[in-house]
Order: sequence, then structure tokens, then C-alpha cells
Amino acid sequence: MPERRHHIRTLIDARVRIYHSLFGALEGRIIDISEGGCCVVLENMPDIQDELLIQLQDNEDEFITLRPVNMDVVFRMRCLRKRDDNMVLTFEDCEEGTVSADAL
Repeated sequence: MPERRHHIRTLIDARVRIYHSLFGALEGRIIDISEGGCCVVLENMPDIQDELLIQLQDNEDEFITLRPVNMDVVFRMRCLRKRDDNMVLTFEDCEEGTVSADAL
């Protein structure tokens, strides 16, 4: 199968929190990252169907918010796919600051 990745991935181990109205706040770790996105292993993967999560992400106003622990930056992400305890996310936008309660 030909390689479909657009960017080189770098292995990393970084603690993060992700937020979405569908599942609230979850703790996880980024295991690899590239210019286009990252793969997050979640400690307590929500029991939601892959199709539902990806369908919600197709809505232009729906994002997953990712915040690295101990960093004052917030990333707006879209879900590319979810498998077992992994979620592959693509970067949409980045801004300084904290996640407000409205994101939950």
C-alpha cells in the first residue's frame, strides 16, 4: 500500500487533555506528531461510535480542543479516525490561552 502521509511523523510522549461536548474532558498522551496532526492515546476512551464522532467533525463549527499539559496554548483539532484507545487528530487552528467552560 502506498504511503498516504503528507508529513514526517516524530515520536513523542506528551501529556494532553482533549475536550468536546460529546465526551467532556479526557486525559491522554500524544505518541506521534507531525506538521499536519497527531495521534493521541486516551486513558478512558469514550464509548461512542467512530462514525458519529467523525460525522460531527465534518461540521465546520465542531472541533475537538487539545491542550498540552503545562503549556498555555490551545489547538482546535478535527478527528480523522478513532481506533481502540487511539484518536488521530488533524490541526485546524492554534491560539494562546486556556479552555473555557464553554468548550465542555
